[in-house]
Amino acid sequence: MSELVGNDLMVKADGSVTGTFHHVTGYTEFSSELDEQEGYYFSFHLTKTGSKMTFKKNGSPTKQNIEFDPDIIFRVTKNDTFEVLVDNQSVVTFNFSGATFEG
Repeated sequence: MSELVGNDLMVKADGSVTGTFHHVTGYTEFSSELDEQEGYYFSFHLTKTGSKMTFKKNGSPTKQNIEFDPDIIFRVTKNDTFEVLVDNQSVVTFNFSGATFEG
């Protein structure tokens, strides 16, 4: 993951993310769509378990009731928030306004 973020990345209890994101190109592990293979990526592992997940980017659902997977990657910008819901319960809302985006 060092190609995605700096070793200073930290997620606080309130979901705020600090540290450095590196601009990445050609990241095929995120998507097979060419226009989604460039940008800043945030990878995390959930400790909560469940059966279904929903993701909300800036308050709007992007994926709903997908199969649970504890290992997630989001493509993010400084102004984004991402809420993760497991079995319709909010688990965390990530906020990237305190992070540094290089390149």
